[in-house]
Amino acid sequence: IRRLTVFWLPFSCSSLYRFLHTGVMSDVHVTEHPARIGILLDYSGGRLLFFNAERGLMLFSIRHKFTDAAHPAFALEKAGVLTLCTGMELPEFVKHS
Repeated sequence: IRRLTVFWLPFSCSSLYRFLHTGVMSDVHVTEHPARIGILLDYSGGRLLFFNAERGLMLFSIRHKFTDAAHPAFALEKAGVLTLCTGMELPEFVKHS
């Protein structure tokens, strides 16, 4: 994938997630701030999904034909804790899509 950057900007009663991919910015507003965000890479299917891991609600998805290795990178804008969990079970909405 060329480059995908995810920003989270909090507002008083909602949250804005800003996704940037190949120069195109997409804003996603959610009313419930997710405690856990799931990221699913379907390399052979050409999909990258971001979802609320507790509720199984899709936040954003990208279609991309992957031809090279995918290298995930994570960063926090401010000091804090980032915990990565691998091997999660697929959410039901992904299994049927």
